[in-house]
Amino acid sequence: MVPGNEIENKTGTIWLVTGASGHIGNNVIRELLDMEQRVRAFVIEPDTPKSLEGLPIEYVRGDITQPESIEPLFAGTDGLDVIVLHLSSIITIFGKEDERTYNVNVRGTENILKASIAHHVRRFLYVSSVHAIPVPETDCVIREINHFDPDAVHGFYAKTKALATQAVMDAAKDGLDAVVVHPSGVIGPYDYLNSHTTRLFKRLVDKKLPAMVKGGYDFADVRDVAKGIISAALKGRRGEAYILSGGYYEISDIVNMAAEMTGRKKFKFTVPVWMAKIAAPFAEWNSRVTKKPPIFTSYSLFTLDSFCSFSNEKARRELGYTTRPMRETVQDTLAFMQKSEQFRKAFVFRTGDAIKQPMTN
Repeated sequence: MVPGNEIENKTGTIWLVTGASGHIGNNVIRELLDMEQRVRAFVIEPDTPKSLEGLPIEYVRGDITQPESIEPLFAGTDGLDVIVLHLSSIITIFGKEDERTYNVNVRGTENILKASIAHHVRRFLYVSSVHAIPVPETDCVIREINHFDPDAVHGFYAKTKALATQAVMDAAKDGLDAVVVHPSGVIGPYDYLNSHTTRLFKRLVDKKLPAMVKGGYDFADVRDVAKGIISAALKGRRGEAYILSGGYYEISDIVNMAAEMTGRKKFKFTVPVWMAKIAAPFAEWNSRVTKKPPIFTSYSLFTLDSFCSFSNEKARRELGYTTRPMRETVQDTLAFMQKSEQFRKAFVFRTGDAIKQPMTN
């Protein structure tokens, strides 16, 4: 274990967080630190991840797919109230099977479950995904379920999340105090891993986004999701799942909010999904050649073409889950990206009547 600037353990509780350097993970840790909690982060990076730099936490370096490297995460926790937040995951917008994705998402979850059971943790929380929930044939309002079938969902990523989620549910039935949350699409600040929306904002501001595809999805602010995760760990009922969604938005509307705030030209027209699907194989081929993530794939277009909504009523009722306006999320995301110098071209940041000075190249 490599210590950071540890904070005083005022409560006797320690939070063990896998996937700590990810977009959701680092926001969860920031929220826990605001609550003056002791946090131990499980990371695979050899050096301190940029997303966690300067945070007063402890680090354990290891690989979730290697059971022996998980053991140090639990070192010295005897007598403490241990809460495990398992966020480690590989998200892919490609539909094909991938061994690494399976090993991390499924085998990694099985490994951390076994370790948590062996160390008698008080609470185990798994961050699944709304993709693990099948789309209903009739009513297109998606709600929580209690059994997860990989054959009922579309895409390899969704299948791995369904398998992992069912493993957690089975462990809960066998006695582990476990709970599951399902975030929808996540957007917000402290994204150091270049999520899909962040890449869209970069291309927009740098004037490399020629067109927008029609379609939308349910998006939630990453900070609201982080609070929902912690609330579920503290208040959620054993063996229950909670959807942490925000609301359905056309992706062009989100991008046009960013265009308005950065002085870029708004998109008045969008490319139909059927037309984008024709180009998708070429975009995927180009991604493999250039080693750069594509803006869209056949799988991501399938997602954008789904008009179902995700009900967060259960999370609101039982966890006190709340969401903020998308405009605030977009504004704060752009402000973070500007501060961390993620744009190549300067712009005047407009937020309502306020105008901020452009960044310098």
